[in-house]
Amino acid sequence: MFSLKNKNDAATQLSSVSQRNQLLNSKESKDIGYKRLVLMWGMILIGYFLFVVQWYCISNFSSGYSSAVGSITSPALNSMPNWTITLMRGIGSILAGWVLAKFGHKYAVIIVLSIMLISFPYLIVIGVNNGGGLGGTITDENGQYSPATFGLFLVFRLFLAVGGTTLITYTNSVIAKMPVQSRPKYMTINQWGFNGGAFVANFLFCFGLGTVLNEWPTWIIILTILLVLIAVILVVYVLFGKEILAPASKQSQAMQAQASFKDEVTFLGVFKQSYTWKMSTIFIVWLIAVVFINSATMRTVIENSPANFQALVEWNLANGRDGTTLPVVTSMAAATLSTANSVIVGSGYNWVWPTFICLFVAGFFVGQMVISPFSKTIFKRKFFISLMFILGFVFAAISIMCGYFGGYGNGAALAFYLIFIFISGFFLWSVQPVLLSLYQQAPQSNPKYAGIISGLIWGIGYVGYTVCELSLSLIATYGGPGYSDGTTFAAQVTQAMGTVAANGAMPTLPTYGGYVAVLVLFFVICALIFIPISMLPAAGIKDKDGNFKPFTEKWNVWNWNFRNKDYLIQ
Repeated sequence: MFSLKNKNDAATQLSSVSQRNQLLNSKESKDIGYKRLVLMWGMILIGYFLFVVQWYCISNFSSGYSSAVGSITSPALNSMPNWTITLMRGIGSILAGWVLAKFGHKYAVIIVLSIMLISFPYLIVIGVNNGGGLGGTITDENGQYSPATFGLFLVFRLFLAVGGTTLITYTNSVIAKMPVQSRPKYMTINQWGFNGGAFVANFLFCFGLGTVLNEWPTWIIILTILLVLIAVILVVYVLFGKEILAPASKQSQAMQAQASFKDEVTFLGVFKQSYTWKMSTIFIVWLIAVVFINSATMRTVIENSPANFQALVEWNLANGRDGTTLPVVTSMAAATLSTANSVIVGSGYNWVWPTFICLFVAGFFVGQMVISPFSKTIFKRKFFISLMFILGFVFAAISIMCGYFGGYGNGAALAFYLIFIFISGFFLWSVQPVLLSLYQQAPQSNPKYAGIISGLIWGIGYVGYTVCELSLSLIATYGGPGYSDGTTFAAQVTQAMGTVAANGAMPTLPTYGGYVAVLVLFFVICALIFIPISMLPAAGIKDKDGNFKPFTEKWNVWNWNFRNKDYLIQ
């Protein structure tokens, strides 16, 4: 039985912990004005936004940096610039809390911005060596490329991933210093960092400008400008940033002693909780749903499908790409009439994939006004979240099937491909704020717990995502052209053009079991999200006395008015 003495001891510990948390807000932070806090928050968010732009830009600039790296045909190697980033995003998320506690908030931000700038040599590696890779090139089943250049390119970009990911977690500490009524607004705007960055990075490529933007030195100048802007943010933060959380080394002995209570939330304790792993599993699958769907591997699977193979062959023939007068184009990314001197907007197919990504991430901007407010209601959570995922997956499946089986050459299929991915993004992205609020509405939640579990969820989530993407990209590689029958996709396009020219009929279209397997496994993995969702405890809130009260109101699927005062958390 829990005795009165234990209750008094617990109350004393809670009081002491509360006092310690107040002392942790160092004297320097007490006089920070609201405008200064907004400036600090803005600098951190812009830094994260620039990281996301860099992350997505590099995919669109693949034909630009291939002049130094070489031509890589393997889906597994082509996916490395993405999954190495996500791996380091996971590691960076886990390390974020340690850096914050060790160095304090201001210097933690300065450190991670500096880490981002350490990535700068990757531009030199692929820039100075434009036209020839370091250490020479090799030719194998993966293409003709320079392993040394490609390896250095990946290594230096890892620093960009660690620093960029960590930045977004540091906005929370600044927002916590703002007036209570202002915090929800800034937490919502935070989510624009990723979706806004992805949209901006792809927007210009939606107008048939891919060839122009990939001209030397245009693409390298754009990437350099992004890093220069990060350097500007670093300087501004050094000058105007204020300390808001003292590092552990600057706490008094009394404050450190108060931190030793056995009942206090600890990193290891949160790590061991089953709730942490249920939430982490949900985020692994959610990341697969919203990130893998616009990855290089998924692009390869869709654009190399039989329907798109035929569309590419027909496009080459229609545009005089016979391999003699003009080179044969063997990818949708290169299927464009745009040149540095004559830009024909919307020609070819190189605009389709960037448009696909833009529409997918843009679904969030609409959905946040319709779906996101659900997190402020007293409705039960699990049914709503499950329904949002079901709708998101169904529309994503319709979109992908239209792109895969209908192909870019079919106008109706292409239209549905783009329309339904927008609708899918509306559900899959907009449910994120509801997911992020779950651990804040758990029985064991408090400010420190929320800070620890958020880093763990994102960290474990990105590591798990990386394992899945790598596995799927390997399946696509070894089940696709170059391994299944020894003939590359490029060679098959050229052979098909010759057959059409000679016989006037399209040859038997190639089929790749690995590509179909990737699509099937993708949706199988997505379906797994309903298992951990069903195992979550009820969400709720604590009253003024600290008693947890779970949400009990049932949500009616026809009621989408989440701003009704009768259903808002009081």
